[in-house]
Amino acid sequence: MTEVSETQTAAHDCADNLYRLCRKKSDIPAVDHDAAQAGPQRAAKPSAAPGRKRRVGPAWPKRFVRGLFRVFLCLSLAAVSFAGTGCGADTGEETPEEETDLSNFLDTIEDSAGDEQTAQEGRTGSTAADASSGGASGEQAAQDAREGDTGADASFSGISGEQAARETDGQDKGIVVIDPGHQRYANTEQEPIGPGSSQTKYKVSGGTVGAATGIPEYELALRISLKLRDELEKRGYRVVMVRESNDVDLSNSERAAVANEADADVFIRIHANGSGDSSRTGAMTICQTPGNVFNGDLYTQSRALADCVLNAYTKKTGIDYEYVWETDTMSGINWCRVPTTILEMGYMSNIQEDYRMQDPEMQALMVEGIADGIDAYMEQTQTEKMR
Repeated sequence: MTEVSETQTAAHDCADNLYRLCRKKSDIPAVDHDAAQAGPQRAAKPSAAPGRKRRVGPAWPKRFVRGLFRVFLCLSLAAVSFAGTGCGADTGEETPEEETDLSNFLDTIEDSAGDEQTAQEGRTGSTAADASSGGASGEQAAQDAREGDTGADASFSGISGEQAARETDGQDKGIVVIDPGHQRYANTEQEPIGPGSSQTKYKVSGGTVGAATGIPEYELALRISLKLRDELEKRGYRVVMVRESNDVDLSNSERAAVANEADADVFIRIHANGSGDSSRTGAMTICQTPGNVFNGDLYTQSRALADCVLNAYTKKTGIDYEYVWETDTMSGINWCRVPTTILEMGYMSNIQEDYRMQDPEMQALMVEGIADGIDAYMEQTQTEKMR
């Protein structure tokens, strides 16, 4: 709207200049331009001034100038209308000079029109340049952002969490071995409950099943364990998984051997609980007693680990704190030569707790809680070593 108004004003100014010049040469009376634009109605001729003789001469100059004026006025109005449509692009053609007796006032009109055209071209050129550069820069910025995001995603997905932690800050907070409890099929063959023991038990039992969801314990244990692995690697730990599939056949003593061979700082075994009492809820951890004949010398460290994990886990998740169970009946603990604990994450025999442990948001909290407990234990251990 602003550009059309400016163009119309410039056209009117040009027409006024034309008329003033024409009147000087041929005594053409003033004309109402608004009336001229509105229709073909002619303006009334003024009467001769008193005491002044009317000029006498041939009529063709006046008719020529009037006709030229009308042509110019029509072209001006057409140009204004054309510009108002937004299609008045510069063609790059130059207007040829007119060699007539009216060259003086045509030069004046040409200068005026040229000024308006220059101003218009400046505005159009500036707007086009801004649009072009702005569009290009906006497009380039968007492209850069997309390329940056793609590059970041490709970079992130191309390396493991452990490698990313090492390359970022060189952290090596320790070795954690994770044992997702149970497996798809139980192995009821017998093995000693500890090194040199005559007492035996199943190599590995089948575990429990969700009362509400029907999901078996071994599936839940592996799902949480894999997420825990990723979280611990992000935090700078080296992680060893006892299993990454449900289709394995690993006895409890073989699982302990994985931790022993890795010389783990932490061996955490992920399980879920079951009970004949469906109202029972809560989490517990398990470790050996101080009098354990197989590895009682590791009691202090294992009990500290059990406390740290259970405290952090129940704090993060809101699951009830049950207790730390000290027992020497767990062959997976008895065969260990590193600090170890079993985490019973909750009761799958309780409908509400079973549902809660299958919720992805709750699982994220469960993983964070376990990782926080391992962090707390490692910090505590480092503090005691420094004493």
